[in-house]
Amino acid sequence: FRSLFGLKMKRMGDAQYFAQTPKLDLIQKQLDSDNHSHKLEALKRLIAMISKGKESSAMFPYVVKNIVVHNVEIKKLVYMYLIHYAEQKPDEALLAISHFQKDMTDKNQHIRASALRVLSSIRVPLIAQVVMIAIRKCANDGSPYVRKAAAIAIPKIYSLNEEEKDTLIGIIATLMGDNNTLVLGAAMFAFSEVCPERYDLLHRHYRKICRLLVDCDEWGQVLILNCLLRYARTQFLNPLKEGYKKKTTFYNKDDDSDADSSDGEDPYVYDMDADHRLLLKSTVALLQSRNSAVVLTVASLYFHVAPVSEFAGVVKALTRIARASRESQFVILTTISSMAAERPGVFRPHFKDFFVSEVDAPLVRDLKLNILAMLATESNAPMMLKEFRVYMKHADVSFVKSTIQALGRVANNIPEVADACLTDLLGMINSKIEEIAAEAVIIMRHLLQKQALNHPRIVKKLCKLLDTIQVPVARASIIWLVGEFQSLIPTLAPDAFRKLTKGFRDEEDVARLQIVTLGVKLYLAENQDSKVKARIAELFQFVLQMAKYDIMYDIRDRTRMAKTLLFSTDDSEAGRMLSQKAKEVLLVDKAPPEFTVRPQDQSRFQLSSMSHMVNHTATGYIPLPDFPDSQPEASLRDVDDRRHLYSDDDAEDSDESESSSDSDSDSGSDSGSDSDSDSRDSGKRSDSDSDKDSDSGSGSGSGSDNSASSSRTS
Repeated sequence: FRSLFGLKMKRMGDAQYFAQTPKLDLIQKQLDSDNHSHKLEALKRLIAMISKGKESSAMFPYVVKNIVVHNVEIKKLVYMYLIHYAEQKPDEALLAISHFQKDMTDKNQHIRASALRVLSSIRVPLIAQVVMIAIRKCANDGSPYVRKAAAIAIPKIYSLNEEEKDTLIGIIATLMGDNNTLVLGAAMFAFSEVCPERYDLLHRHYRKICRLLVDCDEWGQVLILNCLLRYARTQFLNPLKEGYKKKTTFYNKDDDSDADSSDGEDPYVYDMDADHRLLLKSTVALLQSRNSAVVLTVASLYFHVAPVSEFAGVVKALTRIARASRESQFVILTTISSMAAERPGVFRPHFKDFFVSEVDAPLVRDLKLNILAMLATESNAPMMLKEFRVYMKHADVSFVKSTIQALGRVANNIPEVADACLTDLLGMINSKIEEIAAEAVIIMRHLLQKQALNHPRIVKKLCKLLDTIQVPVARASIIWLVGEFQSLIPTLAPDAFRKLTKGFRDEEDVARLQIVTLGVKLYLAENQDSKVKARIAELFQFVLQMAKYDIMYDIRDRTRMAKTLLFSTDDSEAGRMLSQKAKEVLLVDKAPPEFTVRPQDQSRFQLSSMSHMVNHTATGYIPLPDFPDSQPEASLRDVDDRRHLYSDDDAEDSDESESSSDSDSDSGSDSGSDSDSDSRDSGKRSDSDSDKDSDSGSGSGSGSDNSASSSRTS
């Protein structure tokens, strides 16, 4: 059995360490062993424990001792462990600081980067200067992987010592001039964390960043897009204003008046800055990205800085990623909901993409229903109502209630389909589930408040439901409808008041309050004979007497007000005036309610940001700047950038660049200057790293690395 178990573990490979939970005593013995294979196995077990979220910080002293081992594979795992626990164990990590500094000169790029990451993770102000020297050195390293680590370490040292901000800004400016996309994304991250308001640093690199954007990694693309969005809001004019667009024809002829757009296209060409147009052209390709965060950030950029006609091209990409994982759907649909609230026209052709699926989560269902309600028009409403009828047969009560609310919003926005919606809601009143019937009654009350005169039959049916519906909010809504439209049911309203008076003590607070209001309205009604009016007066006095001692102060206050206005014994002029004006005070016309889908102030946040998701200002949120009133100077971005990008075509543009690239990549070439020698040594290190490490392909080739290093030193 043991041999079979061991054979099975071998076949699993390194996955076996995730299937086991070893004791820490065994790991400690393996770490203290002189056998490298035992050390390697122990470190793999620790990394597996960290990956599973299990605590293993007790092994920190035993792991940090193995920093002196020369085995590259062991050293990599040691640094992975130390990076995870360096902030929690700063005192123990300080014991090996000399070894970290020594590893900064290691020939392996991953070891150099890991040493810097551990150094920057030690949260001790005493070594801030040591970390600054390390960052300054790694920022000029020949490996882009190490330069990226230096850029990521900058925000850490800034949070530890903000007095070094000016020095760090200088390092950031150097890294932003790097042509390697691996470094550029990390440099923009450091820029957004340390000095997001220093837009002057972006001027000379703006066009290069736009061109390199598609080649950056997905993490870097999101960071760069957010920085470029804020930069565009401060450097370009608002393209949504009428003053910044001009009408034109296809051939741009002013005398061709018959060429106006008749096929739904935008007949305007926006007079935009060339760099503004460059930003939009550089980001449109990212809409095809497989990463939902990248697509969502591009959509947010287009929403905030692009014309409405060009934003329409983003909708297909948004509907594509809306079918992503359940974890992403909530963020994506929340952003789409905010966009559709302001620009519903661009989403209406795609309304079928927001039909609810059986596997959708409850929050996703509610968001899709909100979006459908906003996109409803007279032409697509019949198909939506047909879809809603299917949803109202669902077993989930909360989903059915949300569907009823969406149905009410459609009827409120499109009066042409209000009759069909009321018919569907009337059918839901007979539901055996009281919550569903109550929700239908509440929505019908809102709709009938606008057009009850056209539906007296529905008011009568709702009045008769007072004998069966027991949900307090639904009963209060029906009582309010009976009092508000008692002229449509002159015989049923007094009888309903009689029944409600009998059970006044057993009603809930919200229903008792409406019974008092119903008595006031019936007492002031003029379409009743004397006998009925006298009977109503007696019942009303009885209700007022009981409500006078009610435990709810709202009911007591309303009772006192009704008594003062209707049965005042004050013979003064003010008392007589109050009695005469009682009808105008108590029977004033009410404005119909508005169906609100989401808070109205949510649009003040940048789309897809954390503050936008939670609808309040999150920690660290910086509001989007406003567009300038006048166009800033565009010549600030006119920089003669002779450094070529990473493409073979660019490398062949000139003989001078070819000779420079050849001389940098030639490890045997002679150079009299120290800077060229440093660059050549860095190239050798990068070449050796790529031979020894299987994952060194994350950076660029040696030729491009050396040319980047040569351009920095020059």
